[in-house]
Amino acid sequence: MKDTAFHDDVTAVRRLLAGHDPAAAHPGSAAVRELARIEVIASGSGRGGPGPALRRRLLRPALIGVAAALTAVAVVVPVSLQSGRPAHAGPPPAPLDVPVAERTGGRERLLALADAADSAEPPARAGDVAYVRTSEWTFTYSQNADDGRAGWGIVPEERSVWRTPRESGVELAVPGEPEHLGGDEGPLAFLFGDGTERFEWGDGEGGDGMFFTWEPDALSTDPAELEEQLVAGVGHDAGTPEATLFYALESLYTEAPVDPRVQASVLRVLAGHEGVLYAGPSEDRHGREGELFLVEERAGETLERRIMFDADTGMPLYHEIVMVESDYEQPDGVEPPVVYHYAVIADTAWVAEVEDRP
Repeated sequence: MKDTAFHDDVTAVRRLLAGHDPAAAHPGSAAVRELARIEVIASGSGRGGPGPALRRRLLRPALIGVAAALTAVAVVVPVSLQSGRPAHAGPPPAPLDVPVAERTGGRERLLALADAADSAEPPARAGDVAYVRTSEWTFTYSQNADDGRAGWGIVPEERSVWRTPRESGVELAVPGEPEHLGGDEGPLAFLFGDGTERFEWGDGEGGDGMFFTWEPDALSTDPAELEEQLVAGVGHDAGTPEATLFYALESLYTEAPVDPRVQASVLRVLAGHEGVLYAGPSEDRHGREGELFLVEERAGETLERRIMFDADTGMPLYHEIVMVESDYEQPDGVEPPVVYHYAVIADTAWVAEVEDRP
């Protein structure tokens, strides 16, 4: 079992919408909240287990043994939104602002970014521990089946992850206060407590390790070979080759620093797919300027997977998933387009020890 960065498998999560949490009205400990979240994942997508986006929670050895015994199921629907909205603030904000008219074939811009990445300096190596810090926002839905009460709101989280080549590592997740959009606060508050959560993995014995989906030094700089590695590693078909590649990159960019030579090859891989569109220049949610690209994915709803690259270095800055059209009923006040999840890649580095920061 491999651990990958958070990105949602929308099809799998949508199948969980009939689930419920009969204990949602009652406060619980951090362990109880986490067990409820694990049970959502353990109920599965019908494809033989959880998708890569959800495997991280299953790797916690202290909890996995009792997760299957839970009868409570809390529905968690990832939908991410912008910051700066007060509680009970009404409809969620729009995706990153890009003119529709700017959506053109991305080949030329991607090849130019690949040349820029070729010229970038590789990250300094103070050690062999991969450190990645992301700033993420997620819209979460939870329902109490006993009384039908449901709540949904924005849940921000600052996440720092350290991975070692010895299949060990640490994750620090600092959730913010849910910014409530509608419904009842009780079911939502049950799942997400205050304060830092610290998860630690051992050396992989018994399947409890923290694994790289792709060993960083094993990634090829040959575009054809690299594409095969990315598709094989992610283990998920998003419907089109380009959507599957974007799905893979959402993990690659949040597991370890990416060597610029590998990133140049990634960009050349994307340039070979007509379905990768250039959306134009934009700013991420930390105010950084970059070039935004997107692909479409259709599976009961129309999604846009978007990734922003630094115009000077070709390196990744940000990714988001936007629901453009949907056959599913949305919570009151939530209308397409809706950002399902976004992650700002705030910092990456190679450090000497777990929990060191650059």
